[in-house]
Formats: sequence, structure tokens, C-alpha cells
Amino acid sequence: MSIQYLGSLGSTARQYSSFNVNAADPTDIYRFSIGSNRNINLSLNNITYGGDADLRLYRDANNNGVLDSYDRTYGYVASSTKSSNADDAINVKANAGTYFAEVYRYAGGLGGNGYVFYDLDLSATTRASTADYSNLLPKEFVVGNLTSDTTRYGYISDSNTADVYNFSLGLYKGVSISLTGLSSDADIRLIRDYNNNRVVDAGEEVARSTRGGSTSELIANIDQSGDYFLQVNQYLGNTSYAVTFDQYNTPYA
Repeated sequence: MSIQYLGSLGSTARQYSSFNVNAADPTDIYRFSIGSNRNINLSLNNITYGGDADLRLYRDANNNGVLDSYDRTYGYVASSTKSSNADDAINVKANAGTYFAEVYRYAGGLGGNGYVFYDLDLSATTRASTADYSNLLPKEFVVGNLTSDTTRYGYISDSNTADVYNFSLGLYKGVSISLTGLSSDADIRLIRDYNNNRVVDAGEEVARSTRGGSTSELIANIDQSGDYFLQVNQYLGNTSYAVTFDQYNTPYA
């Protein structure tokens, strides 16, 4: 078992690449702290094709600095168990304290010992802040290449503060994106990950909609071909939502 001691986690994303879990050593632990109440964001991505690794988050419930059976029973916070090598993500409201992110091998991998390689990104961002959304870009929900109108449904809450949709636009294609059916305040923003590092860097946000209360959100007339990420972010409260990708044709590439 590999243990990484990360110290205090803040808004700046921390990235750990090409680590692995395997049949003989199936678990890696990342210990970190947050000094105030924040949103913890975790993205497990770039998982070995043919392998399956999953993600859990625990609080150090007995404050002994070690992930033990007490924490697994009383400090459990959240988990993500997407099948195969699909990205896993955790986004939760959390109180100040010490936490453990656990990456564990579920199945598959390379060679006789089943090596599953992965990248893990972590950040802890400010609650209810349009200036400090999650800056991680897991491919939680893959919409694919837009060739027609598409609607997806989800739920944003204190235990799931962000959902991320990945899609692409081909030549002569455009899209307007709406977030509707809200009972509390949620926002959307659109991102182009130009350097493919799966983190939102300066200049990569394309557009956002941050209307107050339960008012629907809209990002209109996006018509540049390429790959995109759409974030649905909690601002306050818990709410179901529908996100609609209204695709249309354009006369130019």
C-alpha cells in the first residue's frame, strides 16, 4: 500500500500521474487536510484500458492520522465505482479536518499481476462561490459527438456538488445548452481543455451562466468545433436538473 502525505489541500489542483495499483498491492492512500469548510473535489482518470480502479473518501474520524477500521466505519464520506476504466469522481461539501482518498484496484489490468495505472487530481474549493468552482475535469458523463438534441438528468447536492459532461462538436455544428427544472441554485460553465491536462486552466473557460435562485441557466450559440466539458455546479441547496444540448447546423466550419 502506497501512502502519499499531501499536507493542506486548497483551490490549486494537485495532480499525481502514472501511479498504479495491482493484485499484490491493490490500494493507494492520499492523506490531506482542509483548514476550513470547503468542497473536496477528486478525479480518478486515465485508468488503464482493460483495468478497473475505484475511489473512496474517508474522514479521519478518530484523529490519529491513520486510515483504520474506525475511519472506514465512522468516517466514510463518499465513493465512486464506475465500471471498467471509466473516470471516477467525488465532489462533496466537507468540514475542516483530515481526510483520506483511497484508490483501489477492482479488476483487470496489465500483466499477470494486473497493474492498473491511473492519474489522480485533487482540489478543495470554496463553497457557494462562482469564483472558485471545482477545477477538475473528469469525464463523468460522456455525451459524445453532438448530432442531435440531447437531454440528460441529474441531481446536485451537498454530497455531489458538481457533475461534468464531456461532448464534442463537429464541423458545421453548433449548440445551445440549458439547465432547467431547478428547485435550488445551480450554475453551468463551459470549458475547453486546450492542453488536455483535465484541469481548468486560465483562458479555458468559454462561457458560464450564474443566474440566482432556481432560475434556469443558458449558454447560447457555441459554434466552434472541438471537445468541451460542461460543469453543472451547486451554488446553494439540493436540486434535480435537466441539462439539454440543443444542437443546430451552421453554414460555416
